[in-house]
Amino acid sequence: MADHYGTHAHDTVLIAYATVHLESGESFELLPFEDPSDVKSRVCDLIEDWARSGYLVRGNQYYPWHRVRRVEVTKVVEMTRDEADRELRNNGTQEAARLQRSFWRTKHPRERRHRDEHEKAM
Repeated sequence: MADHYGTHAHDTVLIAYATVHLESGESFELLPFEDPSDVKSRVCDLIEDWARSGYLVRGNQYYPWHRVRRVEVTKVVEMTRDEADRELRNNGTQEAARLQRSFWRTKHPRERRHRDEHEKAM
């Protein structure tokens, strides 16, 4: 069913913009969260994963969760897929996401050993 703009709901995407506030007073924007129907769950899932790991990762920097005062969703917008792609391309978000993924990419992931095995080998 089309809305009053002639756009079908499945042709749109929700984009949430979030800001991290640190105990030091510093703040920074996270990469936008995007989902066609439930951006709130995407934000909550990612925050839960970060909290479980104990660190917030931004690019090549780690922030321990005890330094994070709050994560604030500053706005949520709904736009067509084409508008969203154009917006993310124009504000540099796609490039930032690509650089972050390439930083964490490995050519050959190494096999992780348990701490006990590592200590025995020494």
